[in-house]
Amino acid sequence: MLLIYCQELSPRLSYVVNLVFHELLGVKTKITTSQETFNSSQLAKLNYSTEDVESAVSITPGAILFEKGIDKKSINTGSPWYGLPTLLVSGEPEFDPLGMIFFLVSRYEEYGDFTADDHNRFPATESCLYRHNLLEKPIVNKWALRLLEVLKDRYPDLKHSPRRYHYISTIDVDQAWKYTNKGAFRTLGGLIVDLFKGRRAEILQRIRVLIGMEDDPFDTFRWQEDIHHKYHPDVQYFIQVGDRGKFDKNTSADVRAFRNHVVDLDDHYKVGIHPSYQSNKKPHLLAQELQLLENIVAHDVVKSRQHFLIHEMPKTYQNLIDVDIKEDYTMGYSTHIGFRAGIAAPFNFFNLQTNTEEKLKLFPFSLMDITPLHYLGLSVKEAEEKCADLIWEVQDVGGLFISLWHNESVSDDGRWKGWSRLYEYVVATAKGLEVSTPS
Repeated sequence: MLLIYCQELSPRLSYVVNLVFHELLGVKTKITTSQETFNSSQLAKLNYSTEDVESAVSITPGAILFEKGIDKKSINTGSPWYGLPTLLVSGEPEFDPLGMIFFLVSRYEEYGDFTADDHNRFPATESCLYRHNLLEKPIVNKWALRLLEVLKDRYPDLKHSPRRYHYISTIDVDQAWKYTNKGAFRTLGGLIVDLFKGRRAEILQRIRVLIGMEDDPFDTFRWQEDIHHKYHPDVQYFIQVGDRGKFDKNTSADVRAFRNHVVDLDDHYKVGIHPSYQSNKKPHLLAQELQLLENIVAHDVVKSRQHFLIHEMPKTYQNLIDVDIKEDYTMGYSTHIGFRAGIAAPFNFFNLQTNTEEKLKLFPFSLMDITPLHYLGLSVKEAEEKCADLIWEVQDVGGLFISLWHNESVSDDGRWKGWSRLYEYVVATAKGLEVSTPS
């Protein structure tokens, strides 16, 4: 066991100690505010205080874990810490790994003033990790493992059981089909729009699909099943069942073929909710959509990912908590690959407004299908190399690697021509490393 000495207790300190030592490192801990108890103990010891204590590994704490409010903080690059890059809260003289880990995973910077994107989201370019070239590194995992090394150097008998690398493929179903099962009104409307915009190829494709001469391009689920059967990854689907809107275009849940399709996916993988774009502004829609999906699959649904990654701290997560969602998979960026919270592992949501840890577990993804194609402008080969580097980063720290795809992005249709091979490459590479990781 590791005994940690601090001068005062706080909810933030308890939270980050649990995350770092219990969940990432598998080290049992006990916290004490008694220096006498600490000094007399024969356990491995970490001094997290401003006091001088002999025979213990020491970290000088910053202020963040003992504050209760939310203040504007400027983040700068610090001096290397045991060979690793660091970040410092402006004005603090030393790197505090526990404090900075809390800053990153609590998404402290997303509560402050920032320039939002067109969907009112926190952009990657506003993050301190992006600004200091650390976005593509699971730096939280690296700091935690380095702290374990420091402790093991002093206390070789300290027992630990760090996380093992794992891969989850997640797939959002924004539109199960491109043309079929849309109903006469939407089909006619789509044809009129295509005619007005001169989309001859799409008009011909739509007609061929509707008369049965060609498969619907977005109906890639059998191909996905073949890939999953070949490599056996852990797979999670997120289904949108909300009403049609500007950014919500899935087949109506009133359509029997759609309901049957959702049940089939649920039988093989279990599904989560993909709340509509509209629901973030109208929380009552979230409850309605969740109930609808639960009625279709005939069991509770406890996993969620926001459509368009629409997300606002802490409101979005509180909305999910209010409808008993237990796991959310929204933590990531569409424009950049990497680690939005600096971590490649699940962690509990900490609400800075109430200064409390919540039971909602956040599962961060680090790679989205649209990113290498649209935002990075890579070729498929370049994307494979970029994805491999990212996967290796996660495997190296025993982290959780989560990718985000859509059924349409493996369709080889339109802009996705030739990109289905990237999904198979990611699944094969990420799952292959999982299989080769020693116990």
